[in-house]
Amino acid sequence: MNLNYRRKKRERHHAAAQDEDASSAPHLEHQLVARGDATLVTTVEALDEALAHVREKGVFAYDTEFIGEESYWPRICVVQLATTERVILVDAFAVTDLKPIFELVADPAILTIVHAGTQDLEPVRRLLGREPANTLDVQVAAAFAEMPWPAGLEKLVERFAGHKLSKGHTFTNWDARPLSASQLRYAADDVRYLPLVWERLRCELESRGSLAWALRECELSVKIPARFDEESQVRRTLKSWPMKPAQIPTLRLLTRLRDEIARKEDLPHRVVMPDETMAEIVKQRPMSPQQLAAVRGLPKRFAQKYGDAIAQAVDEGGKRPPEKLQHGKSLEESGEDRARIDALLAIISARCIAMGLAPGMVLTRGDLARWWMTRNSPTPEPLFDAGDWRVDAAGAWLEQFLKGEAPVTISWHGGKPALGKE
Repeated sequence: MNLNYRRKKRERHHAAAQDEDASSAPHLEHQLVARGDATLVTTVEALDEALAHVREKGVFAYDTEFIGEESYWPRICVVQLATTERVILVDAFAVTDLKPIFELVADPAILTIVHAGTQDLEPVRRLLGREPANTLDVQVAAAFAEMPWPAGLEKLVERFAGHKLSKGHTFTNWDARPLSASQLRYAADDVRYLPLVWERLRCELESRGSLAWALRECELSVKIPARFDEESQVRRTLKSWPMKPAQIPTLRLLTRLRDEIARKEDLPHRVVMPDETMAEIVKQRPMSPQQLAAVRGLPKRFAQKYGDAIAQAVDEGGKRPPEKLQHGKSLEESGEDRARIDALLAIISARCIAMGLAPGMVLTRGDLARWWMTRNSPTPEPLFDAGDWRVDAAGAWLEQFLKGEAPVTISWHGGKPALGKE
């Protein structure tokens, strides 16, 4: 998928968004919801004043609007901040130094509320060299209060704030200027209701006794994965284009080189060298400019500019020893294994739902299968890590259940499962 296609798709969404009435739905009137229109910040002085207000309040909602498909690092276009009194939209093209905002997110004395915030929090680590601190992700926390995992912002606002948001327009031209009234409205609503959502969600989690679990998972969720994961990219390519063990070292070096080029050119990996193109290079082993030019999917300018580096990776990869990747599934499931794993998954999932927990937040079938298939081996894989809240939520009970020492009693009340006395 090339950049032109993605841009044209974004432009279509952008045009559709401009036709809608930005003021059609009134804001919810509540003391924890900021009233009035958002303030658009376009100067350093205005940003300083806004951040002083946020710091004084000690709690704020945070989000970003970015375009991620055209550059190596997503290009931030708008930053949204909200307290219970004000909604602030920072034009990242007018105020280019956003580090003061990220300093707030990294301040453990200030609570930052986000929704599905992994990508929005990434610049904190990259630009400050520090982790986000005291950050609460309502999408994560809601999975402990009978909400599915993952739940969209609209569902959370409707459930916990009792308000229906207008249709969002995330995939629009956020780099277009001036920002339209509908863009400003949608950007503001992404953060406006988060303080209220979190307050009501927090109260519910406290009453359920699962607040500590939710906070622990939120703490883990902000540990942002690295931008470049060599192993996962190698495996992804091999999934579609299987290779011999002798070819894998060349693929690994090309994967590494592609990331270096992508960083230098500030482009996505797929634009520099699609997976299919890397597979072609591994297969054809081009060494000359003419051979590189014939590789399907390799942009001509990259073939010319980085041809020597590509040829060197091909040559060096051919000299390295063969590499056989180990796959995750260590043992083949028998029919009996499958039946028992699926039965256990159904029982655990039903119990989680009755406890108000989203089953997918607790474990996946893959987690359960790996544990089941290795439980009697010399090196069994633990189902949950020591100290994980999941041990208290499901692990300890499961251990007793499999010994025949703990039943599972679930009844149906008010249209949903309820946990009986165990």
